[in-house]
Order: sequence, then structure tokens, then C-alpha cells
Amino acid sequence: MWCSEYLTRNFRNLRPLRTLWDPGLNLVTGKNGSGKTNCLEGLHLVTGWGPFGERRDLPSWDGEGSRAFISGAFCGEEDLFISMAAGGATLIKCDGKRASFTEVRTRVPALAFLPGDMALLDGAPSVRRAFMDRLCALLFPLYARGLSEYGRALRHKAALLREGKSAAALSKVMAPLAASIWTSREEAVRLLSLGLANFKELTVLPLQLSHERGGAFGDGAAEEDWFRSLEKWSDRERAACVSLVGPHRDDLKVRAEGRPPGAVFSRGQLRRASVALMLSAAKAAEARLRRKPVILMDEIASELDEEGRRRTIEALGGSGWQVIAAAAELPKREWPGKMWKADDGAILPVL
Repeated sequence: MWCSEYLTRNFRNLRPLRTLWDPGLNLVTGKNGSGKTNCLEGLHLVTGWGPFGERRDLPSWDGEGSRAFISGAFCGEEDLFISMAAGGATLIKCDGKRASFTEVRTRVPALAFLPGDMALLDGAPSVRRAFMDRLCALLFPLYARGLSEYGRALRHKAALLREGKSAAALSKVMAPLAASIWTSREEAVRLLSLGLANFKELTVLPLQLSHERGGAFGDGAAEEDWFRSLEKWSDRERAACVSLVGPHRDDLKVRAEGRPPGAVFSRGQLRRASVALMLSAAKAAEARLRRKPVILMDEIASELDEEGRRRTIEALGGSGWQVIAAAAELPKREWPGKMWKADDGAILPVL
């Protein structure tokens, strides 16, 4: 799929605009605060995802109304028009009919990669869990709901532990949720590993990926592993008043020649390998959904050296996907696609 036409009104600092994107590579440049990240965020919203980070101030910062309006025309495997009104109660429609965010994500798969994703290999496990969750929410329609239900149950269990009450009955309810999340993540990691074969030019050494079940033995059927692991950690959980077993403690283990990448790669090589993981996620989505994904990349040149930028741009150009990227500055000679300039909320083509 690819976005052919994009319209926003009353959205953050963007002027009312109509943008006709190229089906290949698009780059929006501009200084900080010019609107380039907001432009990507609008696309992120209209393809069934939430705002970037914790920001919820979607309507215009000038106070022109309490609702923001975003729409996009998409082409490819099907022709589709998606529109949404955000702010307060959010409403999203496909071809004029009310739709769920899950349906939109399935029909127009889009993946956003933000500067924080550059820490996939050397950052905290929470960075990699968030990465797996975004991918699983795209690959498996029921994943996001199950993850939300597990989170509510986890908070309830923490409250029971703090009060010194038994959480045995609740743990039985959590078992199928945890097992489903583990199974989905394991399949996502398998698809990621397959996708990495397409981006060898970005990694100095081959990467080996594995999913680590949080606090669990890590073998056997997921639900059986859940109960065995709970039995092992039950005394310590009661003493610490913290749940020590479950998807909230998972990690995506990455190795190069059997060692952590940080022990093998330079900082620049780590960043290139992180890009390879991001693009492998898009390859996994394409394989699972049978649709070309739309790639949104903020600060595409962040922390990449000249060689890293060159290889990343070559990989994007050879993917066959629509890419809409943003960067504070990138020389025109380095970008083999269409360029745009963000200037005080306006997105203008560079001729």
C-alpha cells in the first residue's frame, strides 16, 4: 500500500495542507519545530496507531477548535480512503464506514521508526519489548487487546501482593493471556530473523535473535511454563510484592557471534544494525499481511555516519515500499527520491 494524498486540518502546528506523496521515497526536511515530525505523526494516526510518545494535544495549538481532522487516500493492494477526527472521542472511517483501529492497521500496514528505536540493540529491555509489541499488534489482530487485558490483570495482581492476599486465582486467569503474548512474540521474532536475511549489507556480522520469556524457564508449552515458573518464584513474589514472571519482563535477545552486539560492534555499527532490525520488521509485516507496508522514519540520519546513511538509503530504495522520512537536514544528492521542505507548518515540495 502507499499513501497518494494526505490532508490535515487543525492538527497541531500544521497549516491546512494537501500533500501528494510519491509512491517511492519521500523526505521532509526542516528545522526543529517546523512541522516535519507532526506531518509523520498525522500519518501514524490515520493508519490506525496512536500519537508519538505521550503527547495528547492533537488539535491545533492555536486554539482553532477542539478536534483535528486527518485523511488519506491509499493505493496498492486496494484503493482506500481513510478519515479520522481526533480530540476527545476519536472516530476513524474507511471509505465512509466506521472502522476499528485494528482493521485500519491490517488494511494499510504502517510502521513508524523514531529516534529512540536506534537504541534497540544497546538500550533497555523495555525498548525491545515496545518494538515487539508494535510489530505483534500489526501482525496479529487480537494481540493489542490481549496485551491490554494482561496489563490490567498485572496491576490487579500487584495490588493483591501489596495487600498480602493470594493471587492464585488471578494467575489462572492470566495464564492464557501470557501464553498468547509469548506465542505471538516468538512467531514475530521468527519472522524478524527471516527478514534480516534481506538486509545483510547493514550489519557487519549476522545477528541471531531469540525471544526470552520473562522470569520463565523458557522451554515447553507456554502455559505450562507459566505455571512452573510461578511456582518457582511464588515466595519471592510475595516477599517483593512484585510479579516476577510474565511478558512484562520479556526481552528480545540479540547476539552476534554468540556475544552481545555492544561487545562486537562500534557505535555506528550498532545503529546500522538497529536500522536492519527495523526494516526486518517491515519485511515481516509484508510477509504476514501480503501487503506492502508504509514506512515512517523520523530523523532518518540520526546517529548514522556517512556510510550508514548511504547503506540505509540504498536498503530503503531497494525495498519497493513507500517511505516517508524526516530529517533536520540531508543533502539533496544523498536522497534518490522526492524531497519536501517543512516551513512554519507548511509542507512544500522541493523543486
